[in-house]
Amino acid sequence: MFNNSQTIRDEEFKLLIRATRNELFHFIAVQYNHYNLVRKVKQDLVAQYPNRAVNYFNLEDCNFETLIKDILASESGLVFIEKFDLLFTENLRSLCIGFNQRRDLFSKWPIQIIVFIPTGNEYLQNFQKAMPDVFSIINPIIQLYEEIEVSKLNTNTLESNDISFANIEEANAEINRIENRLISLENKPENIKLIVSLQINLAQSYRFIGAYTKAKVLLKSLLADLETNKNLNFEEELTNVQNGLALVFQDLGEYEEARKLLEKAVISAEYYFGEKHPTTVATYSNLATVLRDLGEYERAKELLEKAVISDENNFGEKHPTTAIRYSNLAMVLRNLGEYEGAKKLLEKAMISDESTFGEKHPTTAIRYSNLATVLQNLGEYEGAKKLLEKAMISDESNFGEMHPN
Repeated sequence: MFNNSQTIRDEEFKLLIRATRNELFHFIAVQYNHYNLVRKVKQDLVAQYPNRAVNYFNLEDCNFETLIKDILASESGLVFIEKFDLLFTENLRSLCIGFNQRRDLFSKWPIQIIVFIPTGNEYLQNFQKAMPDVFSIINPIIQLYEEIEVSKLNTNTLESNDISFANIEEANAEINRIENRLISLENKPENIKLIVSLQINLAQSYRFIGAYTKAKVLLKSLLADLETNKNLNFEEELTNVQNGLALVFQDLGEYEEARKLLEKAVISAEYYFGEKHPTTVATYSNLATVLRDLGEYERAKELLEKAVISDENNFGEKHPTTAIRYSNLAMVLRNLGEYEGAKKLLEKAMISDESTFGEKHPTTAIRYSNLATVLQNLGEYEGAKKLLEKAMISDESNFGEMHPN
């Protein structure tokens, strides 16, 4: 599957290069499942055409009043517009109409406008519905896909609200159950807490099966609702949603967005629950994993050491929550070159998970995989091989051969 995905991705990049070869007008839509692909497109095109002017826009932090004017002022070269799907939302409807009305103005200039939207036919359908005139001049639509790093899948969940599935079938069954339950529930005040809890669990289930975009859309909507109704005493649910959405951002490679959200969640959790509360500690841990992705290893280490001490006191050394914390800290120690310390922590986590879940559970398999990477760093290749073989057998059994795991 990987080789096939790699081949398709390479062909899509070739198509993108061909479309931008001549300095003529092009409006190109790039769909992506991971933000690394956005970075790659920008880096590759800038490197390919070093003499062209380049302008960058991100609809999350741009000046909407002057955006169209600023794009038109480019007059030539490459124009990258990130988070273009925000135009399809109701609160940016007027800007969306403005884009649509100025289609002919854009096409007068020798510019290549490259807009980025997430993977999924629904985004293309929303694009066509919101801006039919602009959609009609897209040439081409580039669809890029990147495998998600296995060691990160389902390892950084918020334990106070965690769902632990043994396989895809269990997760899909839970998704069906929750979706049906939500349909049957009336939207009454006495049901609000239950509805919010079910939606959080549904998003976690989506994340388990790799439906990151579905999880993201659901959690963003839920977060907006909770922030609008702060007087309803949903402090814990709000923190859980912030954590869950940040982890989806992390899955999708949107690390800065994850960081902003988790730093906000830390402040909120410390205020409402205190530094030693499990919810706050889980937030520390999640922030640390994002800081690790951003290369801020020392700060990540400090947060995880703090979390480990708290979890050992709250749950004990053999609890699955503590095991996750050991694993997260171990991976940061690995980045810092502290392999022996990482090995000891992962061995403790592995023993805990084998006892709690059994050897064939996905969580235990992830622990085998993480420990194997550290053993590789230490030159213990036979031990790494045995662990990865166990992890592979488990994943093939639980997920099937075509799943990213």
